[in-house]
Parts: sequence; structure tokens; C-alpha cells
Amino acid sequence: MGLIKLEKGQILHKAGTDIVSTVEVLVKGSLKISNPYSSINAGVGTFIGIVEHPGKPYNYTIEALEESAVYSYPYESAADIPKVVKSNPKIAPILASQSTDTAALVCAVYDQQFDDAVKEYDQIMADYADYPDLCIKVGEIAKQFPEIDELIPPERSKKIPQWTIDFINSLKENEAVLKKTLYPLNIDIATGMVMSTFNIYFTISDEVVLLNEYRRSLKKKAAGFISAMKVIRARLSDQEKAASGEGEPTVTVVNALATILSYSGVSSEVAAVFEEQITAFKANENRYDSSDEARALRRSIGSTFYNIYLPAFLKSLTDENVPTEVKMFFMFGFVDEELAGDKYTTILYNMAKAYIPDPKGNVFTIYEWLKKIFMLEVEPSRNEFDQDWPTYLRDQKTSGAINEAQMEAMFGNPQKRLEFEIHNLFSLGNRMTFGRISSFVPVFDSQNVLRPLDMAYQTSAKVNEYFDMIRSIDYGVFCRQAVYSNTDIGITQLYYDDDITPYMILMPNVGSRASLWQEIDGKNRRTRARMIVSIFNTENTEEAMIKLFGEFRWEMCKTAQGVHWNDVTDPSLTSMYCDYLQFFKKNSSLSAENKEKLKTDLKKYSNNYKNVFIADYLSYIKFESAGSPRLNKVAREILFTFCPFSKEIREKIGDNPQYTELINHYQAHMGNLIKPITNIIHKLNKEEIDVPPEVTNQLKHLQK
Repeated sequence: MGLIKLEKGQILHKAGTDIVSTVEVLVKGSLKISNPYSSINAGVGTFIGIVEHPGKPYNYTIEALEESAVYSYPYESAADIPKVVKSNPKIAPILASQSTDTAALVCAVYDQQFDDAVKEYDQIMADYADYPDLCIKVGEIAKQFPEIDELIPPERSKKIPQWTIDFINSLKENEAVLKKTLYPLNIDIATGMVMSTFNIYFTISDEVVLLNEYRRSLKKKAAGFISAMKVIRARLSDQEKAASGEGEPTVTVVNALATILSYSGVSSEVAAVFEEQITAFKANENRYDSSDEARALRRSIGSTFYNIYLPAFLKSLTDENVPTEVKMFFMFGFVDEELAGDKYTTILYNMAKAYIPDPKGNVFTIYEWLKKIFMLEVEPSRNEFDQDWPTYLRDQKTSGAINEAQMEAMFGNPQKRLEFEIHNLFSLGNRMTFGRISSFVPVFDSQNVLRPLDMAYQTSAKVNEYFDMIRSIDYGVFCRQAVYSNTDIGITQLYYDDDITPYMILMPNVGSRASLWQEIDGKNRRTRARMIVSIFNTENTEEAMIKLFGEFRWEMCKTAQGVHWNDVTDPSLTSMYCDYLQFFKKNSSLSAENKEKLKTDLKKYSNNYKNVFIADYLSYIKFESAGSPRLNKVAREILFTFCPFSKEIREKIGDNPQYTELINHYQAHMGNLIKPITNIIHKLNKEEIDVPPEVTNQLKHLQK
């Protein structure tokens, strides 16, 4: 114990080095108590080191801000603090007052530290969400950072109830009065106040230390990602400077068409024709008008485009160093930097360089899809006459176009399969998703860009998010019914729902539509649907996707029901909807206003029941699920019966009287389906037999 004098800047105790054995009272000057993330300034009468743990290294560095002096006391435990107060009765009120001041400062530090930790976490997660898109912008292949997925946000300590913060703040607000009227009354009152505040800010100080550890751990775990983001941001800055004319161009594409034609290896005659077509197309300012000349040019470009795509594709299969311009041609239909413009050429170049396949295997560029066809990994898609590959070949044989031997040779021929896919799904689907069939052209043209490309770009991550979004609302949208049987364990027949994610194929155009190409492959109802969408979608993509999933709902029901798809005696989504629309005028459940609206809708959609359903499905998913009524009672009941909302949505809208009865009926029905499955599981568990995944998965499905 004794007086210690300090010069300005002198360290009294150093964090991590000095061991706590004393506690000091500041009797002159001021000190800074700090760690790497925060600091507070202490005035005369403040206990110094009171929040430290005796026998352990200091958590805070204590430095003199000016010429100062402290009185040092032995510190082995909290029991030493009252001794210090009672040994200094004259300054006891000051010690009590400064304790409340220190507590208020520590509370403020904790709040600030917590807010800073949240900001750091949120910034990392926001950057992580933006990272794939930023990589695309700069042409960088996105790296994987699984450690970021494992990060957890900071949580406010439960050891610091709100009343303690309010108590400390109230003491601070009334400090002047308490210092004059309460603390001087009795030494025990001053001691009690010191110890009360000590217990609070000692706890808070420990939580501050834990927050510091969290922030250090956060930065350590995210160090690799943070470094990668710095590189990306630097490259973005370089691009912005180049775009403003302050720096060197980051991407240089010159005479891309010549590169593509040379790579494809087409004849000089074909190359010359395509060059002439593109030159004429560029020169025409009104290249999308309805004149015969413009139409003829667009058609001729379309024909030549696919004649070049095929040989270029075949060459790329054995080439590990495909030029980026050719990749742009495959992915986006890019053929000419002048037609695309410098800005979009740079964006497409970076997108092509940064592209990585969908790790989930759901989303494919048209190039990747054609590769699967060529490699015999999937069967060719149906043609415009709804014929699959085997059916088409048999039809060709029947018509005399080919003989038996030719049919057998063509069936497994990769190139013939590829040509069939290019002629059908690629060329027809490309035109379909473009949205304006009469003005379609398969080459990328800046005139068609109606939305920023980075927003319109349909990455695999975005598409998979749409799959997740629709499942979170209409949880059974992609489910097909299957049968499980295992007589060895006593299961003769169990129907279960198998969730089968569709394929999404990105067509190389700037378009406005998404479409269902086929709901199943061949006759097998448990195969994946094939959906197509423009790789750059210029419309409201969420609505386009919901409509697409609605179309799938309709077509899958028709396929499952077969000839009974519109037979109301065999209730299904399509049969009930057809009956509802066909006889709406006689439906007593519909008001006159409802009937008039239905009449208008049927006229709007040319009496096409499927299109009316799709429009209703959009309202059902987008608005009804959010508690905003858009449908009439009959449509709502049919949709909820065959496309029930997920458990989360049902709970959210359960108080809505328009859904209460529907949900109650649904839950009763699910209870009847769940009971036999739980009985099976109970029986198998009792007999110590492993429960098949089909059984447990079906139980989970019914509980969604």
C-alpha cells in the first residue's frame, strides 16, 4: 500500500503482461483505461483495476493522461473493496459517486461494443451475400468460404438485465443530489453503493471482455474472406476508374465475331454469310421493325447462328482452353462487341469468366445442358409435337424417312441426339423465352437490355432461392406420389411424397418469359421437369417464377390424372378448377361481383382455364399467403385443398376467418394420414427394426 506518482503517458498496468495484485484509488489527475476496442477516462476518486481478476493478467491497460497519482491497496478478492472505502471515510462519498460514474461509463462501453460487434457481423454477412455478384462483375471465380456459414451473430448477455442499466443511469442522472444528501449520511451507505455498483459493472466488464473475444474470433475466422473482398473491391474500383476514363480498360475484346467463327471451324462461305448478316443487322437502326426485310434478316441470322453453334460446341468438348469470347457466345448469344456495346461486353466477359456450375445440379446454362445430352446423361427433350426422342425416331421410321438400322444407329448417337435438342428445346425455347416471337434474334444486342444486367442475370443461386421460396409457401409443389413396400418388415403398401426438384435451363437471351418445357421425362412420373428461362430476365422474375410453378402444378396434375384430368367425379386440382370455371354462373357460393370478374378473366385469357388458374395461383402465393385476400371463396378453397400452405404460413394466417375452417379441415385430414404412419414407426421401434427413410420422410412431409 502506498502513493504512486505517474508522469504523463506512464503505464500503471499493462494488459496481458502485469498480474493483478493491487487496486488503486486515483487521487490526482486522470487515467485512461483501455483495450483494443474501447476506452474510458477515469477522474479523481475512481477505483482503478476494480474490474480486474486478482491473480490474473490485466484485461485493460491503464495509462496516465496527465501528471497523476494513485493510492495503492492490496487486492486479493472483492472483500478488500469495503476495507478501502471504510479506511477513507472523508472521501467515501466521492468514491461512491465515482463508482456510479464508472458503472455508467462501463454500461455505455458495453452498449457500444455490442453495437460494433453486430455491425461487424452484419457487414461480413452482407458482403458474403454480395460476394458472388461482385465476383461476376469483376470476372473472378467465386471461392468457397464455408467458415462464414458457421458464423453466429453476437447475443446480448442475459447476465445484464435491463433494470441494472436503468438503475445505473438513474444514479448517474441524480449524481449531484446523491453526492450531497445520501452518500455522506453514513459510511455504510457509501460502502453499500460502491459494492452495489461494483457487482454490476464487474459483471458488465466481464461481458465486455467476452465481446472482445468474440470480435477477435470473428475477424480471425473471416480473415480469408475479408482479404478476398478487399481484392474484389480494389478491382471494382479499377473498373469504375476505367469506365470514367481515369484508368486503363480492364477488358479488351476486339473482333469477337472473327474469333468465334474461326473457333467454330465453319466453312469460309458460312462465315462470310454470318459476317454479312451481323453487319447488316448492326447497320439497321430499326432492326426490330415489322418490315419484310427486317423479318427476313432476323430469320436468316437465327438459322446461321445454330449452324455455327453446333460445330463450336463440338470442338469445345475436347478443348480445355475455350476463349472467353466463345464462352460468351455459348452462354449469352454474344457475337459482336459493337452490337453489345463496350459496357455490356465488359459485363458479359466478366460473367463468363466468373461462371461456376450449380453445385446442386438444378440449374444449367444451355451449353451445360447440351453437354449432358451429348454425354448421354439425360434424354433429349420433347419436340414441338410433344414427341420424345424414341417416339420421334419411330415416327421417322414409320414415315419412311429412315429405316430400322438407321433408327437403331441414331438412338444412341450423341451428335444426332444433340442436333435434335438444338433444333427443338434450344431454338424453340430460345424464341419462346425471348417473349417477342416475331422480333426474336438469337444474338446479344444492347437494344434488348431493358434492365441492368446484374439484376436480370439468373444465377444458379438466384434460381435455387426461387425453388426454396416456393417450397416455403406451397411445400408440396414438386412432390410426386410413390409407393413403398417391404413385406419383410410388415409394410405391404405405403404411399409417400417424393420431392423432385425440376431442371432449370438458362436460355442465352435477354427475354421476358419463363416456361415449362415438359413436366416429366418420357412416361416416368418420378423424373425431373424441365423448365426454361432467359439467362437475363427483364420482367419481374419472382412473378415469372411463380407463374412457372403454377403452370407446373397444372400440367403435373393433368399427367398424373391422365384421361380423368377434367373429370369432376375424380376430384383433382384440374378437374375441380375446370368445373368451377365452366359452371361459375350457377355457383351460389359466388357473388354477382365475383361472377362478373370471372367473366372478365375468362375473356382476358381467351377462355383458357390453365391461364386463369396460373393468374389465381400467382395471387394465392404472393398475396393470400401474406394475409392479403385476392381470391373468391371457391378458388381459395380449391387452391388450399390441393396446394396447401406450409405450416409457417398456416400459423401466420390461422386467425383469418377466410382460412380458419380450411385449416381446421386440413389439420384433421393430416391427422388421419399421420396416425397410421406413427403406428408403423412405433411398431418398428418396438421390434427394434430400423425405420425406412421413406417412412420417416413421409411423416416429416405431412407435418410441414
